[in-house]
Amino acid sequence: MSFATGTPIADNNPLPITGNSAVVSGSLQRPADTLAYAVGDIVAQSATASSCSGVPVAASRDNDTTGVLRRCRVKVNDLAWFNANLYVHVFKDAPTFASGDHAAFAAALSESNYLGAFNITLDQKFSGSTVKGIGAPLAGSEIIFDPSAGTKNVFFVLETRTAVTPGSAKTFTAAFEVFRD
Repeated sequence: MSFATGTPIADNNPLPITGNSAVVSGSLQRPADTLAYAVGDIVAQSATASSCSGVPVAASRDNDTTGVLRRCRVKVNDLAWFNANLYVHVFKDAPTFASGDHAAFAAALSESNYLGAFNITLDQKFSGSTVKGIGAPLAGSEIIFDPSAGTKNVFFVLETRTAVTPGSAKTFTAAFEVFRD
């Protein structure tokens, strides 16, 4: 069998190929206490609203460019969270907190261009007291975002969906699988 040889076909596509996959993350350390969380509580950096913030994540490739959040991975260095469920809420702009850690999510945050949430079950246990989970968006298969004006950032906030008595001052890391335009 023989194959014809010839000149390769030129790529005359006038549109550039764009987009890339990335994993981007942010972390927060919860307060140094062991107060129990109820279902629907915020996990934040402080019990004082003015000391709390949504955690920024540089999700887009360049300032003011869009992208897609596909999945979210969460890990925490605290076995108390094993088999717990969390929502990872994502906002275009930094949300304003009316209350801090342990406050009810619905009453504690401004809307701040809410983009959606991921449902995470921390169902994997690893050495070093680490638990981890991977989840998808609550609605649909991905969250399309545009970042906060003049930045690459979106912001996340954690909400408990399981009652948990945590260890003191533990660190949560949320990593997002992103497709960037």
